[in-house]
Amino acid sequence: MKCPVCGAVYRPATANGHSLNCRRCKADLSDLIRIHDQAIWYHRQALLLLQQGCYSEAKANNDQALALYASHADFHALAGKLLALEGNFQDAIACWQRTLKFDPQNAIAHACLQILTFTVDC
Repeated sequence: MKCPVCGAVYRPATANGHSLNCRRCKADLSDLIRIHDQAIWYHRQALLLLQQGCYSEAKANNDQALALYASHADFHALAGKLLALEGNFQDAIACWQRTLKFDPQNAIAHACLQILTFTVDC
């Protein structure tokens, strides 16, 4: 997560204390951190629901995570999985490609795109 004021990557303070301010410009990031944490919570719920086979509920939770924090690669990777499970491969591919824009090393997106490419080539 980046500070919207100066662009510095936010890193929590050391074990001595938890700072909600940007280390560089000292801007208060508490609201941004709260939104980020809520997005992570929705994503984790989506993963649990996916494991239980509740795909539409998982998609709804992951969509909430994306609405709160659209630049998180893992949220897009999961959206791609859920779309693929629905049979919507075109949109799934778009999600995995978006994932790679945020995280070029994302293993899930690479693996899923490779599987689909192999399947199409066969």
